[in-house]
Amino acid sequence: MKILSTLALATLAAAAGSASALPTFTAGGTALAGEGLVTSVAGATTIDFNSGILPANYIDGALFTGTDGNHAAPPGDTSMYLSVGISSDQHPLVTASFASGLSYFGFYMGSPDGYNSVTYTFADQSSTTLTGTELASLAGNLPDGNQSVGMYVNAFAGEGEKITSVAFHSSSNAFETDNHAFIAAVPEPETYAMLLAGLGLLGFMLRRKAS
Repeated sequence: MKILSTLALATLAAAAGSASALPTFTAGGTALAGEGLVTSVAGATTIDFNSGILPANYIDGALFTGTDGNHAAPPGDTSMYLSVGISSDQHPLVTASFASGLSYFGFYMGSPDGYNSVTYTFADQSSTTLTGTELASLAGNLPDGNQSVGMYVNAFAGEGEKITSVAFHSSSNAFETDNHAFIAAVPEPETYAMLLAGLGLLGFMLRRKAS
């Protein structure tokens, strides 16, 4: 039976004068290999890393297949995946940046450990970090590095907010993730208003030039 739980964090370091809605985090998974490899959120675009080329917006990442002494493939994952760690073939911090902002970001992870963490940064420059213990608890798992445990973690930006970067960190070996999924944030009404005003001004200038 899939375990599903929700954690709404109660505090965020918000920029002075701003009042952002809190993000929501969920995770589903079991100890059965292959459970929840991909997102169940409709409309999401998935980065599966199977081309072997890390996206340009992912800084200092390393891709692997299979398992060795430094990293273990997430359960049920037979394709390429991202691994974060302290060995010579990894980096302890990998940051994925999304300049236009996201309303949703999710990823599959295996063998949750207490020394893993994920930091989400938002458009208002606030951020929140989930430790490996908190990540595991989202799905009712223990942060004990059990390599048969896989889970899918979802993060939803609060109303009027955008996720602008997601940073994966591990102070040991290792933090393995795959099938990162995202949904671009819908522009705010003010953005549409500015766009329409710009188009109107352009049309006015073209009409003046034509006359």
